[in-house]
Amino acid sequence: MFKLFFIGLVGGLLSGLLGVGGGVIFVPLLTYMTNKNFKINTGISSMAIIFVASASGFTYILNGISLTFNIFYLIIGGIFGGYIGSKITTIIKTKSLERIFSILLIIVAIRMFLNTSFQSAFNENPMYYIFIGLITGILSGLLGIGGGIVRIPLLIIFGGLENIVAQGFSLIATIPTAMTAAITKLKGSPDLIKQGTYIGVFGIIGSIIGANTAFLLSQNILNTIFAIFLLLVSVNLYLKKD
Repeated sequence: MFKLFFIGLVGGLLSGLLGVGGGVIFVPLLTYMTNKNFKINTGISSMAIIFVASASGFTYILNGISLTFNIFYLIIGGIFGGYIGSKITTIIKTKSLERIFSILLIIVAIRMFLNTSFQSAFNENPMYYIFIGLITGILSGLLGIGGGIVRIPLLIIFGGLENIVAQGFSLIATIPTAMTAAITKLKGSPDLIKQGTYIGVFGIIGSIIGANTAFLLSQNILNTIFAIFLLLVSVNLYLKKD
């Protein structure tokens, strides 16, 4: 139980702080701290993300983040993407999934190191939001992540949203996407559902703390520390033997 508490707390904290679902923490920690298969861990992670993203997203709204109708286009794309990604998981080898995930972590780490500030005009075209939802939904279903690590920069680049607003949008859109992935992967597995729920409930504590902190502190130093952590995890996961 302590392991689940630790995984939930750490993942929830970074979820609220950085606007991601927490899967980039949940999946690696579950892989290293339990003896479960990587594919199983992606399902448990998706279940936990439902709780964590809900708490983080609600906290962002309470802090003044306003949502527009485009969030529904983002969610629609995410639901379809989450279902597709979850189905694809069954035909891809576990080691291949691990390497895809590790490469994704490296990309995220580099983005955090550079801390690039993108600028774009606000865009109301719903097709952008459906496309962003679809792509990030596939990643969510495939790798057991919320998709925020990709969704946020896409919302900034193509949607013209401010970073903090993009984080709020991403967290809300993560909820139905993760729900779709969890239902598809954990159907008929009550024990795994229970573990994902425990991690998610424990993660709520960290997510509320992290989300409120995001509105108070500069994220530069925290992003750098998180990036170093992701690099270490990604290299380890990529080189790990079966």
